[in-house]
Order: sequence, then C-alpha cells, then structure tokens
Amino acid sequence: MGDFNQFFFILLSVVILVSAACVVLFKNLIYSALSMIGSFLGVAGIYILLHAELVAAAQVLIYVGAISVLVIFAIMLTHHRTGDLSLYFHKQAWIALPVCAVAGITLMVIMGSAAYNAVGEAQNPTDENIASLLFNEYAFPFELVSLALLVAMIGAVILAKKEKS
Repeated sequence: MGDFNQFFFILLSVVILVSAACVVLFKNLIYSALSMIGSFLGVAGIYILLHAELVAAAQVLIYVGAISVLVIFAIMLTHHRTGDLSLYFHKQAWIALPVCAVAGITLMVIMGSAAYNAVGEAQNPTDENIASLLFNEYAFPFELVSLALLVAMIGAVILAKKEKS
C-alpha cells in the first residue's frame, strides 16, 4: 500500500508543479487560469491521499469551483486575453531569480537536516470537530474572509466597468 501512495504522491506533485509553472509561463490568461485549476485539483488529490476528504471537498468546491470561476469571469470581463511581454520579465526578475534559487536550496537543506518529533499516530479530527471550531470559535474570521472576498469581487466589477467607459 505504501508504494501505491508514494506513486500517486509523486504523480500529483508533478501535476501540481507543472500546472503551477504553466500558470506563470502561459501568455494566454485563459490557459493560465485552466492550469491553475489543474494545480488546485492536484492539491485536492494530495488531501485525499492524506485521508482528509473534507478538506479535499472544500478545495474542489471553493478553489476549483468558486475562485477559478471568479478568475475566469474577471479575465472575460476585462477583455484581456494576453499580457504584455514587459509584464512577464520585469527588470527585477533577474535579481529575484538567484535570490529565489538560494532561498529554495536553503529551505531544502534545512528541511532535509531537521529532526522531526514524530508522534505515534496522526491526529485526524472528525467532521464534527472541524464544524464546531469553524462555526463557534472561528466564526468571526470565517465571516471576515467571506466579506473580504465580496469586496474584492465588487472591486473587480467596478474596475472592469471603469475600463469600458
């Protein structure tokens, strides 16, 4: 069973990384948005491998469903299908590339040499525990995030309307 999980973890990791690279590298914004959906689905697959089916369902419903549709809607509303080449390779990109490479290598070395305190068994909260926390202890932050998303959507519509006139 371990080989099965390891194979699918590697496969999903490759899907996520390739999709994320395509989000950045595609010139057509619609293709980038579709690649983003592929990356979100790969993350949902990782959650399924971790036996977190509720989080995987939330990933599919919220990110693949709502956020991706919002991004595609914003692209269609602004009528910008492709971006200017100067937006992709800004003059700061040549400085950021080696900094990101050094930071990534440093992070891999630190994580590879770290000693982890492993517990006997992973803690898997039930759906009832998650719902209780979400609707009792974290109800205000949950509503605050939904309000921020609503404001962002209204702002995108206002910006798109101003651009038309």
